[in-house]
Amino acid sequence: MSIVLPMSIKHSSALPPEMLRVFETLPHPYLILSKELYMLTASNAYLQLTGKTRAQLLEKYLFDVFPKIPDWSAEEGGIAFSINQVIETGKPHQLPVTRFDVPDPTNEDQLLERYWHTSHTPVFDGEGDLCYIIHHTQDVSEQVIAEKNLKASLEKETRAAARAERLSRQMEKLFKEIPAQIAIVTGPDLVYEFINPEYKEQLLPNREVLGKQLLIAMPEVAGEPIWDALQQVYKTGETFAGNEVCIPLAREIGGELENHYFNVVYQAIRDEKGSITGVLSFKYEITEQVMARKHLELTEKKLLSLNEGLAQANEEIQATSEEIQSANEELSATNEELFQAQQNLLRLNDELEERVELRTVELLTAQAKATGQSEKLRRFFMQVPAGICVLDGTDFIFELVNPPYQQLFPGRELTGKPLLEALPELKGQLICDILKNVYNTGNTFEGKELLVPLARNANGPIEDRYFSFIYQARLDADENVDGILVFVFEVTETVLTRQKEKENEQRFRFLLNAIPQQVWTARPNGTLDYVNEVVSEDFGQSTEDVIKQGWQAFIHPDDQQACLKKWLTALKTGHEYLVEFRLKFHDGQYRWHLARAVPLVENGQIKLWLGTNTNIDIQKTNEQKKDEFLSIASHELKTPLTSIKAFNQLMLRINDPQKLTGFIQKSASHVLRLEKLINDLLDVTRINAGKMEYNMESFNFREMLTDSIDGVQHTAPSHQIIFENAENVYYTGDRFRLEQVVNNLLTNAIKYSPQSNKVLVNCVVRHEDDSLIVSVQDFGIGIEEKNLTRLFERYYRVDNTAMRFEGLGLGLFISAEILKRHHGSFWIESEPDKGSTFFFRLLLDQKQQDPVIKDDQYYQDSTITLSYNAAHVRIDADWTGFQNLDSVQRGCLRMMDMLIKNKAHKVLNDNTHVLGNWSEAADWGAQEWFPAMEKAGLRYFAWVNSQSVFSQLSARKSVDALSGGIVNQFFTDLKSAEAWINEQNV
Repeated sequence: MSIVLPMSIKHSSALPPEMLRVFETLPHPYLILSKELYMLTASNAYLQLTGKTRAQLLEKYLFDVFPKIPDWSAEEGGIAFSINQVIETGKPHQLPVTRFDVPDPTNEDQLLERYWHTSHTPVFDGEGDLCYIIHHTQDVSEQVIAEKNLKASLEKETRAAARAERLSRQMEKLFKEIPAQIAIVTGPDLVYEFINPEYKEQLLPNREVLGKQLLIAMPEVAGEPIWDALQQVYKTGETFAGNEVCIPLAREIGGELENHYFNVVYQAIRDEKGSITGVLSFKYEITEQVMARKHLELTEKKLLSLNEGLAQANEEIQATSEEIQSANEELSATNEELFQAQQNLLRLNDELEERVELRTVELLTAQAKATGQSEKLRRFFMQVPAGICVLDGTDFIFELVNPPYQQLFPGRELTGKPLLEALPELKGQLICDILKNVYNTGNTFEGKELLVPLARNANGPIEDRYFSFIYQARLDADENVDGILVFVFEVTETVLTRQKEKENEQRFRFLLNAIPQQVWTARPNGTLDYVNEVVSEDFGQSTEDVIKQGWQAFIHPDDQQACLKKWLTALKTGHEYLVEFRLKFHDGQYRWHLARAVPLVENGQIKLWLGTNTNIDIQKTNEQKKDEFLSIASHELKTPLTSIKAFNQLMLRINDPQKLTGFIQKSASHVLRLEKLINDLLDVTRINAGKMEYNMESFNFREMLTDSIDGVQHTAPSHQIIFENAENVYYTGDRFRLEQVVNNLLTNAIKYSPQSNKVLVNCVVRHEDDSLIVSVQDFGIGIEEKNLTRLFERYYRVDNTAMRFEGLGLGLFISAEILKRHHGSFWIESEPDKGSTFFFRLLLDQKQQDPVIKDDQYYQDSTITLSYNAAHVRIDADWTGFQNLDSVQRGCLRMMDMLIKNKAHKVLNDNTHVLGNWSEAADWGAQEWFPAMEKAGLRYFAWVNSQSVFSQLSARKSVDALSGGIVNQFFTDLKSAEAWINEQNV
């Protein structure tokens, strides 16, 4: 019952019009209640959420508009309870997530499942008295339903995994119990390596064959065609398949030979290199079926002869009947003449009796002969190996059941019983309707491989059995149907085998899709008819479109002619197809692949071609790099050797001590150069083998820099190396290896600034993150932006300097590996023709700052700050300071977790405060993180660039491989990025 208050009370807490208008425009669902629970106003979002108009709410008692129903306002924990808590305690109160279904706007008769997160907040006047109650509710249905669905999905996956395990055990048991005979023979002598139980029990019950040569274990097959076929498979690798193959076998060695018949498949077994190592023998014995078929053919000939005899007997019976009819006519004529020739009556009667007796004897003789023929036909039915029965009358009583039919139901009594009494499980099945239709119409029905659930034994389990049969109506003398003749063959094993083959084909397709390379098949004429999902993903098109276009749409034009020529040759000869070509991927880039295809041959005919395309682009690139490196290395090593040889020859011919000293010094400098080249090669070898040794100990870092500078300065009088700034700090690391880094940076600075005469060195300690940063600045040729990130790759030399400056391109690669081993990072700032500055950073204290996490909507550590922006349903990321692979991975994974838990689809990624270089994480971001973020729901990504060119290049590299599922945009300032991301609607 609602409470009606005077209007003066209802308006005593009315809000000013300005405040009402402000409140109504709030973007979230809010409702203001008086302390008497009258609704004073509501935000537009609340009206839209509840489907109410403002007139329906204003000055109305809350529970008059929203009736008290259990989940909405239950006293033990609903809305009324929460409001009462606010009134009694004067403190805000928040309800747990509650289910409350709302009407479907498209169908008023139905309710939509909804979940709400509701809170009530008191508002007090200046004297501390309760003035208003703010009711706020939030629709969290999507999150709750998603969590329920996720739980259901996990349970479903668990059940599926358990079922898969059971199926796996069943498959293993099936292989052991399969009725086919399976064996594996290996080596040129075809030694038995494996036989299954069926092979042992049925084929060689009294012989031990494992580990023996086939001809020793089964000497009787020597000289037989099957032995030649087996050897041919091992030699050529071509599969042999034969039906009704006759093999003479004995129960034991030296025993009497008996002809056995098999359906046989011999298939070559190859090792990982494709060489034939053995032969898989798969066969099942069909001796009984072959002998039965031959017996059936013989019986059919006998039956044909019996049918001819029966037809002749029927003709004789017909002739006898005609004679009897003629005699009756003569008898009638005699009776008519009776009154005229009574004197002849006795004579005529005698004649008539004699003739009738004669005809009767003839008729009985014919009938006896026909009965004999019927008995022969019955005996024939009982001996035919096919299942035959006769069903009599509308109840389909088993009148005749031959032994093969009875064998379908061993131990069950059939003869003399109605069909549904003998086989009650047929009740309600299609078979009964078919029988009734044949009986009512007289039309013959032929069923092929029809599924009939039947038990073999009485009270036995019902099995899925398959039969091919014929139902033919039996006619009486009046041409009316009085029964049904049934011919039946059980084909359960054949059907199950075919189903298994289909499952194997599906499993085969699954395996092809699981292979991490392009797999395809083609018809015998070479037409492409299947490609796996890897092809579709690489080309960015559906498998159907790829098959429709064919390979010619994706092969590089320069490679098509050679590919076509080799393919036509393979189709003509049946030999292996092997070729290298470039394929165009969805990003427009061509990548090298090695294509290989082999034919599947059955009975001498090619059934299909199975092919693979293996991505060898990296190998091709590495080969090219290796060739270039070998060319450079041979040149670089040859130059100092030539100079040393020349100076040695001069020293042998000159006796002037002053000149000799100069030649010795020049020769020594070339020896040092040669020694450095060799040491660089050895270091690369150690790095590749993981055997680069480090001696970690504490040392004075400023002292190490000073010694390095002095050492290089003595060998480079053309340049002044200026040590501008360095703090006196101690660092724990390998002094020799870090000195190697500094020496490399200094020698490069001097080498690539031939027109300048100074190099600046600085070392600064950053107290914010307890790290030191070393910089080496030159004023030389500089480096273009496109070459910056590749400088630290092995063997890389910038194209425009390769022929102008000596070196193997190994120094920076080795330096980068040394810095990584010290958990350091590096980066470059450069401008062509103005010089370059190389930086590297080392942590003095490698302890990580403890993260601060709040409610899955906020995260912060020393390298990133993440927050959930509820107003715009996005994740804001602010990266701070120096980054490396570990920090990037940690921050990115935390960002993905926050994206999923808050159901966000947008990210504002701010790199403004990033320092240094994080290029080593770029590949991980492109190949793993961004695809995972797309699956997690990411649709829009606004990226605010760092001032570092190195960082910008890494960012571009991370998004280069993005699919169309994520829209990315780069910005130079945060304000523009925020404006763009807010405009994007999911």
